[in-house]
Amino acid sequence: MLNNKIYDILKYIAQFVLPAVATLYFGLAKIWNLPYPEQIVGTIMAFDVFLGAILGISVIQYNKKMNQVGTYIQPVMPEVTNSKSLLTMSNKTYDIFYWIAQIVLPALGTLYFVLASLWVLPYSEQVVGTIALLTAFLGIFLGVNTIQYKKANLIP
Repeated sequence: MLNNKIYDILKYIAQFVLPAVATLYFGLAKIWNLPYPEQIVGTIMAFDVFLGAILGISVIQYNKKMNQVGTYIQPVMPEVTNSKSLLTMSNKTYDIFYWIAQIVLPALGTLYFVLASLWVLPYSEQVVGTIALLTAFLGIFLGVNTIQYKKANLIP
């Protein structure tokens, strides 16, 4: 089980940094003809999937531990009570988007990247780049929602 500080750092890297780096490299590779866009973006997305799996396992272990002492902590975000922003969402919606951004999209990008290499599937660069872009967008959207939640509920 990860401690809170390490978990928060890894979550930030998985949610913002890796998808943003993959998207940046994909875009720059197209503009400047940089080498190996599929391989580099696929590698970044594969690492993002791995990191998401580690974070998911850590959350499960943490919740099991909290259940044993009679306390259960939501793995992602408690319900918003004071915010009236357009970007505010319920914790269930946030959790769904969180798992899509952290697990589903990176896993799909990695899967398509591997299958495209094995079976010579079409548009592998476009598919992996689009998935990286969607992952980065969802990460930013979730980050804005988290900031608004913390402001509305006065959490440091």
